[in-house]
Amino acid sequence: MPEQSLPVTINRKAPCNLIGLGLSLLMLYILSGVAEAPFHGDESTILYMANDWFLLREQGISALHYRPDPPDLVPQILRLINGTLAPLTYGALLEAAQLDRNILNRPWAWDLGWWENIYYEHMPRPEALFIGRWASALMLCLAVALFFAAARKLIGAPQAFWATLLFGSLPAVLLNGRRAMFEGATFLGAALVWFAAARIAVGRARSRDWLLLGAASGVAMAAKHINVLLIAPIFLALLWQSRARRLKALSDLLIAAVSMIAIFLLLNPAWWSAPLQVPEQVLFWRNDTLAAQSEAFGRPLSLGERLEALIAFPFGAPQYFEDTLNPWRDWLGDSIPRYERGLQGIAWYALAPLIYLALLLGALSLLQRRTGALIGLAAFGIGFALLMTNTLMWQRYYLPLAFPLAMLVTLGLAQIAAILRHMRPFRHA
Repeated sequence: MPEQSLPVTINRKAPCNLIGLGLSLLMLYILSGVAEAPFHGDESTILYMANDWFLLREQGISALHYRPDPPDLVPQILRLINGTLAPLTYGALLEAAQLDRNILNRPWAWDLGWWENIYYEHMPRPEALFIGRWASALMLCLAVALFFAAARKLIGAPQAFWATLLFGSLPAVLLNGRRAMFEGATFLGAALVWFAAARIAVGRARSRDWLLLGAASGVAMAAKHINVLLIAPIFLALLWQSRARRLKALSDLLIAAVSMIAIFLLLNPAWWSAPLQVPEQVLFWRNDTLAAQSEAFGRPLSLGERLEALIAFPFGAPQYFEDTLNPWRDWLGDSIPRYERGLQGIAWYALAPLIYLALLLGALSLLQRRTGALIGLAAFGIGFALLMTNTLMWQRYYLPLAFPLAMLVTLGLAQIAAILRHMRPFRHA
């Protein structure tokens, strides 16, 4: 009697469930470190900017308009040179929690010490810091989900899962995303851009897809201006990919550009009163701020230092503070040791040779992928812009590289794993 075979049931949902479980655990890990993240002075300044929400609610949109001679120059400068998405979100959540503007602190005074800032009420109240940090961390969690969705289209589901875990384990991503600063909103804006761009890169895009890309780019720019380093190469990569339909691609790109400008202006009411004058003021104050930072903290960097920073900062240990003129490590006390008891993520740059090898193999693997131009040009464009313009060894400035480099490393590790599998000795019967 022939052996009766048992029916075999294949659960196709199992891999999806495991991926969902893994991403959920990553998000819980992100949230678990919110309270323990060491404080940064910029948290004071950005929470102070949440006052714009209350001005908007109490005095109307005109209260945020640019004025040549404002009664207080500081909030206008902050409004012009920084993103608006995070401060307005923090303000809206503070109001939802039935807190008013009286809870807000003054901006951090970098020329004063720790205790002076506390005395002059520049330190955030615990309630405001709690709300701001959780809002930022939740935006980072949403960004993680969108990054995975984008990577799944660009490099496939298994690699996308590992790339997202790698991205979410980076100390620089975790530290800055958990703080009440711009980075949670910045990652969210960047993730929206990657998701919209991936939809275009993998299929025959419709006008609505380009409209979505433009809207996502507008949100990303409103989150933090540095996202332009991502948006520009992505636009160029998609244009190059559509070179066979040049006129159609140009018209689609125009749709995206108009949508981007519209959303950016919608989220930046300071520009409404003088749209032709404000860009000049933004550039002036941005250059003035960078010049002051470079004078205080910058130094001549060798080409080797600049090149290493492109990889070392995204994959390295967290930079808790950039201000080297004040004793921040003393001020922060035991908050850093507490945070480093398992909450700081993984400093993958400790495996620098493996990281560089994986990046090389991952870059070579892009030549075999339809979506390779998008990933490669985005990584190269961001890196080249930072190499040419940045004079500060500040980890936060290198965060736009975190996601594309995570994809490249994952692709490279997959290549290494494939090579090792083929090198296993053959088994003989």
